[in-house]
Amino acid sequence: MTVANGVDASRKLIAVTGPTGVGKTTFINAVCRSNLEVGASLESCTKAVQVANCEVGGEKFTLIDTPGFDDTYKSQADILKDIADFLEQTYEKGRKVSGVIYMHRISDVRVGGIARENFRLFTKICGQKAMKNVLILTTMWEEVPIALGESREQELARNPRFFKLAIDDGARMCRLLQDTNPASQMIQLFMTYLPKVLQMQRELVDEHKQLPQTEAGTELRSELDEQVERHRMELQGLYAEMSHLVAQRENSHEEELRELKIQVEMLKGRVAMLERDKRKLAEDGKKPSRSIRTRLKQFFLSRSADSLVVEKMRNGTGCLDANGFVL
Repeated sequence: MTVANGVDASRKLIAVTGPTGVGKTTFINAVCRSNLEVGASLESCTKAVQVANCEVGGEKFTLIDTPGFDDTYKSQADILKDIADFLEQTYEKGRKVSGVIYMHRISDVRVGGIARENFRLFTKICGQKAMKNVLILTTMWEEVPIALGESREQELARNPRFFKLAIDDGARMCRLLQDTNPASQMIQLFMTYLPKVLQMQRELVDEHKQLPQTEAGTELRSELDEQVERHRMELQGLYAEMSHLVAQRENSHEEELRELKIQVEMLKGRVAMLERDKRKLAEDGKKPSRSIRTRLKQFFLSRSADSLVVEKMRNGTGCLDANGFVL
């Protein structure tokens, strides 16, 4: 049974996402009193989509714990596919998402390029029309002076490179403070929200797109291309530096050359990993979408059943009731 098959249809769905180590699983465990595995380091313990149930304010919820796109165990293409499969399956069963929580550490000194790229990917999954159901939840306030945290909060909310565009489209930004507003209060904010179809769900199910052709898939491909190009330029610089040192023919540069060679191998490994990600994403484009596969399966099953009915009628081995032929 897939995770999506195990989701109770009577519960509101809340997806929780964000970078590795931001506190997603801890947040869900606090709300649901569950025991989902929590990472004690920067390595992720959420290797796949998992769910936990809770009741807040008399309303039943299912919280969906998703791996971050900076996950230490899985590639970005694999993570996007896991999330896409879950969202596609739930929507095929008539389920919509009542809310999405994106968690961000206010303790981060800076929001790096990877974090910005991952948030752009997140917005492509949700889509502009679903942004009113998005809550950007800042965490780790206890780790910074309040004035510094407020300054960072204002920068995140006002800068178009960070969260401003999402907020302009209706997303809310809130603080998760351990003492004054527990995790359960954040979930109460979604009690009056009407469920929304996320952009990726609409693209995969209603428009029958393959994953690479979705907005999120296109965004990921662009990000992977940019990272590969950036690393290749870095490699060219390292090779040039190595050639310069070798041309000097001085033993004093041996240690520098060793360090440069290590950097080269690390970058080459990174490029190879990114190229594998690109191939995985491309391979998804060669397969029929899940919604198409489901319809084909239903079609062939119905054709097979029709053939069996005809055969049994010919052989006189069936029986009829008020609702028609019964095998």
